[in-house]
Formats: sequence, C-alpha cells, structure tokens
Amino acid sequence: MMAPPAPPRLSRAATFVAAATVGSRLLGLVREIVVAALFGATDAKAAYVIGYYLPFFIQRLFIGGTLSIVLIPTLADVQARRDPEELRRVSAYLFTAVLGIGVGMVLFGILAAPLLVPLAAPGFTANPAQFDLTVYLTRINFLSMFFLALSVFATAYLQALQRFGPPAVAPLLFNVTTIALTLWLGPRLGITGLAIAWVAGTAAQFLTQAPALRTSGFRARLAVDWSHPAIQTVRRLAVPAMLGLAVVEINAYVGRFLASLLPVSPGVNAVAALDYAYEIVQAPIGILAISVATVLFPSMSQAAASGDRVALRQSTSLGLRAMLFLVLPVSAVLMAFATPAVRVVFERGEFGPPATATVGACLTAYAAGLVPMAAYYVVTRAFYALQMMRTPVAVGARMVVVNAVLAYLLMQRLGVAGIALATAIVAFINVGVLLVILGRALGALEGGRMMRTAARTAVATAAAVAVGWWVTHLGAVASLDGTLGRVVTLALGLGVAAGVYLAACLILRVEELGLLRDLVRRRPAGRVGTIP
Repeated sequence: MMAPPAPPRLSRAATFVAAATVGSRLLGLVREIVVAALFGATDAKAAYVIGYYLPFFIQRLFIGGTLSIVLIPTLADVQARRDPEELRRVSAYLFTAVLGIGVGMVLFGILAAPLLVPLAAPGFTANPAQFDLTVYLTRINFLSMFFLALSVFATAYLQALQRFGPPAVAPLLFNVTTIALTLWLGPRLGITGLAIAWVAGTAAQFLTQAPALRTSGFRARLAVDWSHPAIQTVRRLAVPAMLGLAVVEINAYVGRFLASLLPVSPGVNAVAALDYAYEIVQAPIGILAISVATVLFPSMSQAAASGDRVALRQSTSLGLRAMLFLVLPVSAVLMAFATPAVRVVFERGEFGPPATATVGACLTAYAAGLVPMAAYYVVTRAFYALQMMRTPVAVGARMVVVNAVLAYLLMQRLGVAGIALATAIVAFINVGVLLVILGRALGALEGGRMMRTAARTAVATAAAVAVGWWVTHLGAVASLDGTLGRVVTLALGLGVAAGVYLAACLILRVEELGLLRDLVRRRPAGRVGTIP
C-alpha cells in the first residue's frame, strides 16, 4: 500500500532537523575531541562522567525524556482544538510544574551528591580523592538542571506547534558554548572548567529557544490547576513513561556501575573509556534515529488519536525501514574501522595508545547493536502514540535484569568491552520483543517489505565494507605515515565505502534510497520513501 504524500512543511522540517542534528553531533564530536586532548581517559575524566551522568539520569526521568514524550501529545491535542485561551492556560500549568521540578532537582542534587555517587560508582569509594572530586563535579552539574528544565519545556511546546527549527538549533549553541568555555577554562581550572562550561551550555540551549517561545504566543506565568483534564492526562502518562525511560537509563547506569569496579590501567579508567565509546555510537543515533523519530512522532500521535491505525502502521514501518537503510551500514563501518577511527579522532594530548585500544574495543561491541538501538526510538514512539506506556516498561524491566547479568558475565572475560557487548545483545532482544507486541496491536508491520530492505541493504553494506577495508589497508595511501596519513587513509576508505553502498543500493533497487534523495533535494516527494 502506498503511503500518502508528505506535507511540504513536515518534509522540510525533517530535512532541517536532520541537518541541524548532523551539525550538533559534529560539534559534539569536536567537544569530545577537545575533552579527550585535555583530560584523556584518566581518573579525572571518569569522575566527570559520573558527575554529569547522575544529574542527567535524574533529569531524563523527570524532565528531559518523560515530559517531552507526554507534553507533545498533550499540547498538540489542545492546539488541534484551535482554542488559544485553553492553550495559554494549559501551557502555564505545565510550565509551572516543569519549573518546580527543575528547581527541586538542583536543590536535591547539591544536598544528596555524597549519597548518590556511591550508588553510581561504588568502586570510587576506595579512592577518597576520586570520590571527593566526583561529588564536587556532581554538585556543579546539577545546576544545569534548572536550565535544562526550561529548555525541555520550550522544545516540547514548539514541537507541539510544529515549529522544529529553534529546538533543532538549540543543541548547536549548547555545543559551541561548551567547546569555547572548555578551551578557555580547562587549562586554567582543570576538570572543573569542563563542568562550568557544561552548565553555561545548558543556559545557552534555553536562551536560543526563548525568542521563538514568545513569537509563538507563550507568556511565562505561574499557575496550577491539578484538576484540569490535560494535567490529569500528563500525570497519568508521566509515570509509565518515566519508568520506560528508566529502563534505558538504568541499563547505561549498570554499565558505569560495573565499569567502576574494574581495575584502573595506566592512563585508562574503564568508566571514561566506556563513555567515549558510548558518545561515538550515540552520534549516528542522534543524527539518524532521533531526527526521524522526532519528526514522525507528532503525526504518529495524530494518527493514533484519530484511530487511523493504517497511517500509524505505515509511519512505523517507514521509520523502521529508514533505520535499516541508514544505520546498518554505519554499524558495520564502526565495527570494521573502530580502532583506526578512535586513533584519528581522539589520540592526542592526554589520550594515548592504551586508551585508543580500550575505547576501540568498546566501540566495536557497542556498534554491533546499533540498528536495534536506533529502531528502539521508532518502536517506542509507536507505543507512546497509542498511549500504551506500560508495555515498553514491562519489557524493559526484564531487559534490565538480563543486561546486568550478561554484562557481569562478559566483563569477566572481555573486561569493559564485555559491558558494551551485553548492551548490544540486549538491544536486539528488547526491540524484537517489542516488535512482536506492536505487530499484535497494529497488525502486520509490512514485514515482507522490511525483510527485502534488510536483505538488500545487508548485501550493499557487505560490499561497501569489503571495498572500504581493501582501500584502507591495501591501497597506495596506506604507506603514508603520521597523523595526516592516517586521516587521509581513513577518509578515503570511508568515502569509497559510502560510494559503493549507495551504488549497490541503486543497483539493488532499495526503495528507501528515495528517502535520502528527498532529504538531499530538500523537497517532498509523493513516494513511499519520504518522511511523512
């Protein structure tokens, strides 16, 4: 069945969001390069990882993930009724709640940091200096929760009104601010400078969206009405959504928890190494998976609200096929070129060859599960659109146990890379179970079509990686020495691999190639490959 033509505004929005996300992720990579050069994979960097992860974990549960998921459908429903006064009223109620949560998190984090650090990284308690530094950085990073609360509300409000531009640009300003201040404060204040830069970056992220909030009609005012139907809906959906996100974040928490127990090698702390690999593997997820899921979610919510299961099924199928087409080759390339890529990107300053080897092994393991990690964002959006919040929670809760046991067992043999491999394996199991359940709720998810896409993109990926590997290791440029030689060699290999993949997809008639073409041309097309 053919999907309906994409509305021009949403097609342009998808293109812009994708472009802004690419820019943000590239700047994020620059940020990590700067951090790696200044702090390497040392104990100080490991302390910072826990210091920012603790507030981020809590923020994701209470604001960043949970409220963005439940606020967008709620505000979109109010907006659809074309009642400006009701929209102002509901927005004020939600703004007051989000602001209160943000202030509460700051106070909680500053007071509870000494109790939270042992829960996140029990291995750090054996080193008093490491423990004290982690507590100190945790308190600084909790200050960012106030600005992140405001930023998340602004993003949800604007996206509900189909304004994707300012929220997409905000992360760019976050990274620019963080990079600039890290370069300035890092050499002067050490790892504390990085924490201060992070807080300033979150402030910039909100201030970037503030003008768009005003032009969209929002006026900040404090008001509370817990009995309002929209607020009741948010309260009803928030808890299961929070638990669903907790599953994802707890899996990441388990990895850092276990990594903190591993012995520290000279210049390589397992917590820091795992974090670098995780940041790299999250880049394609942010660029590809979240971009597609972000633009699909409002239309998926509208389809579910109107009872149009066919449209919801088509959107979900499109999102999953897009993940196969876009992410499968990235997964294979990261696995094949993990260590050379880490060497080119990070190996300088305080980041030496031992850190490269450890991070490369973790990256290879993470990359094996990149496709289901990306598909998870599309699948869960379908459940959220159907307001079936409890299903991902129930499945994910079981996955937490599986992940913890598997990570512990693999860690005994593979060290910190075993923790990353467990994450990849559990990602396949989790998405597989969710797809079976979603298929029962929506009907067949165009399984034959997805299998054709999977088979064809797998063949194209194998050809691309094989040729890229040959060029990298046997080509004429392989004899070049030094940093420039490694950069040229890797760039040439990856460039050839990308060309081979696109050519093979064209020969194999992979229909999702139209998705890429439509995005590049920055126009909608009335064919199946277009983001609706």
